[in-house]
Amino acid sequence: MTKRIYILVIACALLFAACKKQLDQQPISDLSSALFWKTAEHAQLGNAAIYDGLQKTLSGNFTDWGDARSDNFTYGGTGENQINVVLNGLNATTPGTNWGNLYMTIGRANVAIKYLPTITELSEVNRNHYLSQAYALRAYMYWWGVRVWGDLPVTVTPYEDINADPNVPRSSADSIINSLIIPDLEKALTLLDKNATRSVWEINDGSILSILGDVYLWKKDYAKVITTTSLLTALGRYGLAATTSYRDIIVTASTNENIWSLNWNYLVDGGNAIAGKIGSSDQTSNYYIDSVPLLRWETNKADIRRGINYDTVVSNALQRVIQIWKYFPAGSNGRPVVPARAQNEAKLPLYRWADILLMRAEALNRGNNDKTGALAIVNQIRTRARAGNVDSARYNKFVTANDVESAILDERQLELFAEGKRFFDLVRTGRVLQVMDPLIRQRQRNLGLSQTGFTDARKILWPVSREALTRNPLVKQNPPYTD
Repeated sequence: MTKRIYILVIACALLFAACKKQLDQQPISDLSSALFWKTAEHAQLGNAAIYDGLQKTLSGNFTDWGDARSDNFTYGGTGENQINVVLNGLNATTPGTNWGNLYMTIGRANVAIKYLPTITELSEVNRNHYLSQAYALRAYMYWWGVRVWGDLPVTVTPYEDINADPNVPRSSADSIINSLIIPDLEKALTLLDKNATRSVWEINDGSILSILGDVYLWKKDYAKVITTTSLLTALGRYGLAATTSYRDIIVTASTNENIWSLNWNYLVDGGNAIAGKIGSSDQTSNYYIDSVPLLRWETNKADIRRGINYDTVVSNALQRVIQIWKYFPAGSNGRPVVPARAQNEAKLPLYRWADILLMRAEALNRGNNDKTGALAIVNQIRTRARAGNVDSARYNKFVTANDVESAILDERQLELFAEGKRFFDLVRTGRVLQVMDPLIRQRQRNLGLSQTGFTDARKILWPVSREALTRNPLVKQNPPYTD
């Protein structure tokens, strides 16, 4: 696409800017390459366009990529797509396989990285601050991409010459992590204006360090996880929210636990991120709570997360799991008010302090063989949830690091339920087939299907969409999927 067309795309995207404070900006409907990236306002609008891309990328995929293929959710209703997802029956036409919005966001970040330095009206501090967000958001998009698809085509410069070949082959996931994601995040940290007003909706030093900690944990670089989480602690601004404020972590994102959240609203942002995936008062949900977390909550009814995630009052057990309550505010009786689809909104927590603590626990256990320190963190989070200390008998009295890791992962499942973490936790720790094969076989039995289970580790990755394969002939499909 030509430079002019690309700028038009950025300008139109401003109608749906992701950051609240930028929603009041007037969108510019037609900009030539000679006019854009010239003023401080252009920098702000270009920055908003990247956040808009983040919204578009995650609003429809947050649940599918992070939770729906795990033991958190099972299919709701009879929709073909959700059944295919929870049975691991993905193919090249399954919604969620298309990386178009992800690369749109990366493209907008590439444009900002190239042209922000040319805006002389900006002070160096402000210019660097905008650049920091562009680098961090580009890294974050690639971070999602490598976990979903593995190897990816890499582009770090804008496509501005219509005569240039836009097609590139895929680079290895490891090279993308080591040569792009981590350097981008480190650069973002150095460029960031640490004196700028912080918002939970925008990139700041806390969110950059959180992504880095996540990446290092994926790499099993436990020493760096411990160092990075120590740097987060040293910021002195985060901690576990009080038990009485637990719902505010999700519903308002206003506690000291919140590090970085995505503000999604059905009318403003469109799509079915929450209304379609976990339900509304006038729409059934694609996914229900699976029996695995449900049974654990039902056997510990003191755990406050139980009544926050589903209806514990209705006698019909199936009704309990049809609506996933987590993102809905409480009414006067303390039970969540499930809104109509058009009134649906959610503050999706991308990173919060409980997540960081449990990352640290995993690193202490695996990197330092510090079972005591790791379990102390687990119990700290359980105490906040009024769930009591972890039952050592359930985990073979923590004889091995695997036993401790199981306790940490189980706590992550309950604490970060429906927050886009569970499937990646299973992938990172090599537990996908062990956990999901028997569950998928049971789901297949329930539907009267042949029991193929989940035995092919290659299917941990998503297939590449048919559209992406058609657009770029240098991209090859992830085996064993077909085009």
